Amino acid sequence: ACSALVCSSDFDHAMISASSDASALYVTRFGHRTFVLGSVYGWSLSHCSPLPMPQPSGASGGILLAFLALLDPGDEILLPDPYFVVYRHLANLCGAKIVPYDLYPHFHLDPAQIAELVTEKTKVIFLNSPGNPTGGVLSAAEIAAVVEVADRFGALVISDEIYDAFVYDGDYSSPVGMTERVLQISGFGKAYGMAGWRMGFATGPAELLDAMAKLQQYTFVCAPAPLQHAVAEAAFDVDMKPRIDEYRQKRDMVVAELDPAFRLVSPGGSFYAFPELPGRASESAFLEAALARNLLVVPGSAFSQRSTHFRVSFAAPDDVLRTGIGELNDLARQFAP
Repeated sequence: ACSALVCSSDFDHAMISASSDASALYVTRFGHRTFVLGSVYGWSLSHCSPLPMPQPSGASGGILLAFLALLDPGDEILLPDPYFVVYRHLANLCGAKIVPYDLYPHFHLDPAQIAELVTEKTKVIFLNSPGNPTGGVLSAAEIAAVVEVADRFGALVISDEIYDAFVYDGDYSSPVGMTERVLQISGFGKAYGMAGWRMGFATGPAELLDAMAKLQQYTFVCAPAPLQHAVAEAAFDVDMKPRIDEYRQKRDMVVAELDPAFRLVSPGGSFYAFPELPGRASESAFLEAALARNLLVVPGSAFSQRSTHFRVSFAAPDDVLRTGIGELNDLARQFAP
């Protein structure tokens, strides 16, 4: 069986080898050194900041640690809308005030809006590119404008880059290197199809990383040690380009074959598309009809204050994807005005 990108057999040997007694022991709060060095130098992460870097339990674990280290009740955090589902709930957990900034309709940000929303209480401006659920990819100019605003107000930029391997049009841009006030959070789960391994990493200001590592030490201690060894042994030698090309073709299939009634903005990255609901469909009626056809879609309201869109994943075999597109197109005709 194949995972999102890489067949699981690519890592079987490394995982078995790493399951020895020595590899199964605790590692330091900053992770196994070979994994750490490989994360920076072996994964073509030219936008990665220097060591040290904690190895949290996945990118979501890194976001939790960062929010706990940074946010106090009443602090403000700017979050995109649409957003990945955990952002809002983790901010609420810390008692922070969420200030949404709008990515609709083209899933790009407006630097002028960011500047208007930032106040003296703003602690964090959060970026996610490529985005989940939209697949939107921010340009270098957009990111640089956000960095300028953050520096002017003394806010920190947090950049969730878990989908940075999946960029289909042009080059990937990161705020890392644009300012010292940036925390980069990423991991290996999406690119290598090992989401359940919980292999994340974070880079950024040393004082913040140390606070995150302390929190990790007294919670989940470390990402699974044998799997850190396995990733260090196997992942960095995998040529990702053919897999990314496959996913670009899947993206192109969705964009070309999905009924125009869905008014889809072509996703520049990730493996998600975020079409608009067709015709006269309400969110609830569309979801009920999709479920009746065994279609797995996620309502837009799970990611947004709006209920006008829905998320689909194209991380599927081409025949399954083509069948799903056909079923969605039937629904477009069903809900046509």
